Amino acid sequence: MRGIIIAGGFGTRLRPLTLRRPKPLIPVANRPFLEYQVAQLKAAGADEIVFATNYLADRIEAHFGDGSRFGVRMRYAVETEPLGTAGAIRNAVEGLPPDRAIVFNGDILTDFDIGAIVRQHIETRAQVTLTLYRVRRPHPYGVIQVAADGRVQAFIEPTEEQKRAADRGEPMEGSDFINAGIYIIEPETLVRIPLRPCSIEREFYPQILAEGVPVYGVEGKGFWLDIGRPAQYLRATRALLSGEVKTALPPAGYRTEQGYWIGAEVDIQPDAEIEAGCSIGNGATIESRVQLSGYTVVGAGSSIGGGSVLHGCIIGERVQIGDGCHLENCIIDDECVIEPHVRLRNAVLGAGSVVRAYSAAEA
Repeated sequence: MRGIIIAGGFGTRLRPLTLRRPKPLIPVANRPFLEYQVAQLKAAGADEIVFATNYLADRIEAHFGDGSRFGVRMRYAVETEPLGTAGAIRNAVEGLPPDRAIVFNGDILTDFDIGAIVRQHIETRAQVTLTLYRVRRPHPYGVIQVAADGRVQAFIEPTEEQKRAADRGEPMEGSDFINAGIYIIEPETLVRIPLRPCSIEREFYPQILAEGVPVYGVEGKGFWLDIGRPAQYLRATRALLSGEVKTALPPAGYRTEQGYWIGAEVDIQPDAEIEAGCSIGNGATIESRVQLSGYTVVGAGSSIGGGSVLHGCIIGERVQIGDGCHLENCIIDDECVIEPHVRLRNAVLGAGSVVRAYSAAEA
């Protein structure tokens, strides 16, 4: 069985974090996010994974190589133009032997039992099985209607008024099924996808539904999150470090008796206070009287100056944070310099940024 990960998006909603890397390689708990998806696909029975790539495609191939480090074969299907969700899937299998495919959107964090979804797909003799996720109304997503036996009946896009109601947060009764971005597709249906820019949700699936092709939906049980914005990135990090999401791969490093995660060659002063669930990458330095809490992540090679307090932060690699800083719910990308006695709240800094001493900001 083949896995396909759609990893070609530009990650515009996560800028500036995606200016130097593709979104699926953003580190979550000190591991590139794609590693969690690869482990999940492998656990579900995939022995080959194809990355459908476009933006900064070479970075993904450089990290994963032939897949031998991860126990699966890996291939790369690079788009010469953006092909949309459907076209990217077809491009990923072009020229390969036919095989059933598990398709993942490259920005989904979940602990759904993918193996169980594959088994149900086989039992129903579906050509396509969509994994569904139940959300409360209102919401900005398209809705998928299913019959009592799980057969998909229709894809319904939200009206502009429904989108506005979702933006306003107006309370509404009930819930809906939305597309969770995980599909099981048979090879004879895969080859029907056009090799051109094409949306799988808006064009291809409605087309084969109208033709009577058996398309089923299965409700995914467990954790699900689309990591599209900085707030969701923070949420995903906390879910992994707290154990809220059960993944096939643990956070990087090993867990100490105190309950936090550390990598190799970490220098932590004895009077530093590190809360359970935090993560400290390889070669990081934590100076005297530092306080880390709220599932804070410190990336490889970074240093946190004496007396600094960090709560709920993601600190990238080779970041220098001076003495006496206070950071809350911040995302600080690689190689930033935060000079002493800075106070930041809800800030997102792109790689290489410098914040001068005694600065203060709240986003």
